[in-house]
Amino acid sequence: MTAEISDRDFAQSKILLNHRIRRNQRDLAIAKPRRSWSNYSIALGPILALILYSMWWVPQMSPALLKAIYIPAIPVSIAFCVASYYLKTHPGGPKEVADSDEFTEEAEPNQNARVSNLGDSAGRRSPFFRRIFSNDGRRTIDQIELALDRALDARKSLYSLASVPIDTRRSSYKEDARADVDEFREDSSRYRRINNNLQVVLIVGSLAATAASGASGEFGFLRWVVLAVTFMVGVASGLMAYFKFKERSFYLQQTADDIEYEIDALDIGVGRYKHIEDPHEALKEFSSEVHRLKAEQRKREQNLEQPPDLNSPTE
Repeated sequence: MTAEISDRDFAQSKILLNHRIRRNQRDLAIAKPRRSWSNYSIALGPILALILYSMWWVPQMSPALLKAIYIPAIPVSIAFCVASYYLKTHPGGPKEVADSDEFTEEAEPNQNARVSNLGDSAGRRSPFFRRIFSNDGRRTIDQIELALDRALDARKSLYSLASVPIDTRRSSYKEDARADVDEFREDSSRYRRINNNLQVVLIVGSLAATAASGASGEFGFLRWVVLAVTFMVGVASGLMAYFKFKERSFYLQQTADDIEYEIDALDIGVGRYKHIEDPHEALKEFSSEVHRLKAEQRKREQNLEQPPDLNSPTE
């Protein structure tokens, strides 16, 4: 049976689904950095505390040197420990208020089900502890991604109805292209950040290993420092050569810029759309070009997954 939908119902459903998609994208953009900061806090909190504790047992370090290190490092370590605990017990996006059908349908029945027994008992006794141990109605990243996928699938199903014209479906493809631009740029920024961090490890590690090796004659324990730093430099160099983070970031940014150029060119009527008077033909040309750009990006990703000897031409 052919599905029928009125223009008014279609417009209302489209507005509601676009609102849900943008809301979930906003929540996801907040939840992912919070997860990253929780991981950074673990690295800079408990691990830093363990390093400080290990330094106490190094006989070559004088009390004056330990005091100079501990005075600024201990408060920083405690602050990161508190931050890591809070972010790990309160994961997800921004605080949600159950004032919309989306939140009540797609949120879990009990947002605070993951609270520990200590938090439950303390929360029943004191509002202060309830605020600390509860999740504050935050949706986790998995819940946000699931809600986003549902909204995207619902919009695709709406546009796939037989009564919806092909031009309307192409307009939906244009809206998806804007989301693809943001996704490509986010992935590009992530790969670029990883590449920059590995570059810092290479530069700083090489200089530190050289300096430590020169002073290892006077301080014998620095030989282990040279060994550890050299190992880290080798690991960073191997990761950069194998995973090609710089190339991945470049191709993703290039594809995002090309798709954004096509969107802007279609909106103001320049470029390949300069001499196309019919907006339906312009939208058709736009859909074809964006599809080609996405296909090229997938091919680039497949080439980057191949070993280096397969990427080079056979001699």
